[in-house]
Formats: sequence, C-alpha cells, structure tokens
Amino acid sequence: MGDDYISGLTYDEKISFLKIFCMLVRADGYIETEEVDFLNMVAQKYGIDSSVVIGIIGESENLVLADEVRKITNRTHIMQLIKELCFFANVDENLDEKEVDFIIQVAQLSNIEGEKVVQINRWVLDSLALNKAGKTILGQ
Repeated sequence: MGDDYISGLTYDEKISFLKIFCMLVRADGYIETEEVDFLNMVAQKYGIDSSVVIGIIGESENLVLADEVRKITNRTHIMQLIKELCFFANVDENLDEKEVDFIIQVAQLSNIEGEKVVQINRWVLDSLALNKAGKTILGQ
C-alpha cells in the first residue's frame, strides 16, 4: 500500500496512528508477538523510535479511542488511517468481528460514511489479492 501520506502527518498524528493500531491489535484482548513486530515495523516506517511503541503498548489499556481519533483532523489522513486499519485487519485473511467493529467505530468518530469504509476495504482486499496473484506468477 502507498506510504506517500506519511510525510504529511505531524508527529502527533503518527503517534495517534500508532495508538489506534495498538487498540486494534488489543481488540481481541491480547497482543501477540507478531502484532508487536507489526507495531514496531509501522513505527520504523513513521520514523518513531521503538521505545515509544513499548510505552504505547504499556498504556494501551488506558487509551481512549475518541481522544486519539479527534487528534487527526485532516479527512485525507483519517481515510489513510482507515485504509491502514483495513489492511492490517485483512492481512492475515481472517477478518475478526471485533476488528470490523473497531474500524466502524473509528469511521463513525471521524464522520466517515459507512459506504466509504466499504469501498476502502474492498480496495484493500483487491490490492491484497493482486499482490498474492503477482507473487504466484513470479514464483515467490
């Protein structure tokens, strides 16, 4: 997925993105090692030190989703957040109901239409399928 949007995010927005990703990861009640690895990879992509991620994970039970979503005021950034949430929720090919509920809640808090979320998720699924097909074609 394209990462061009990252350069337009403020540091605080990047931190909010990470906090929201952490809340999504925690939606099922626990955080697995692979999910911590994902959060660290995202932090690296955003130029944020992994020690910050450890702090976010430690405080994740006390985070308030509405507070973090409100910190992202640019509609394009919110759309990118929803895209990234859909990507992360679908990447393991096992979209959990709690993940869906979480993404819908983010959309509602940011006044993003439900149909827009469906379109974004459809695009993410198509992108994942094309990527998988490409790997098959290339023998990877």
